Amino acid sequence: MNIEIANRLLELRKKNGLSQDELASKLGISRQSVSKWERAEASPDTDNLICLAKIYNISLDELLSNDESVEEIASVVKEINEEKSEEKKDKISINLTDDEGQTLKIENGKIQCINPDGSIEHFDKKKAFALSIIDSIICLLTLIGYFIWSFVFNAWDVSWVLWIFMPAAMSIFEAILKKRFTKFLYPCLVTGLFCLLGMQFDLWHPLWFLFITIPFFYVIFGSIDKIIHKEYDKNEED
Repeated sequence: MNIEIANRLLELRKKNGLSQDELASKLGISRQSVSKWERAEASPDTDNLICLAKIYNISLDELLSNDESVEEIASVVKEINEEKSEEKKDKISINLTDDEGQTLKIENGKIQCINPDGSIEHFDKKKAFALSIIDSIICLLTLIGYFIWSFVFNAWDVSWVLWIFMPAAMSIFEAILKKRFTKFLYPCLVTGLFCLLGMQFDLWHPLWFLFITIPFFYVIFGSIDKIIHKEYDKNEED
């Protein structure tokens, strides 16, 4: 869209005392779309132009009139259409959905994981690399701890429990980086505690009750995750 029309749209909006959010709400579109029109980065479609003319109580001629020749306008429209055509060629979208309803979306080099509840996880190469380093360190420390505990204290019958705690420890950092409580492997922690305290202190009963807390953990913190990520996804869109 040419800059003259973009400026006119900006002036008309301000003249009518509307914010970008208010105008977007009237048109049923996003505020970003209105902002792009007013920066001449995009053009309203025919339906939106008609709605704008009605909102501002002017004709389409008044809304779109400018001093450019037909040839100049046609040239600009042609350029815009060519750019859009090139953008479409560059776009590659792949969606893969598993049996549980979780979708892996790959589009324009970006990877997203869309959960069944509608929440979105964005794949971040830096975070993935950091997690792989952290997991390697935890695995190494677990191996060292296992041999030290086994050899020094002759605790081969108990030290194997460390391998149950290892995935739980790894998941702490994943939960922090992805800002999701439910990424923490709480069942591993419960199983590790049950086995360790049961073997060391013969507390098999009443420690079995720890397993009852597992569904409560996911119900409570699953709801918290949904609330947090609904706000997060909303901010991402804005």
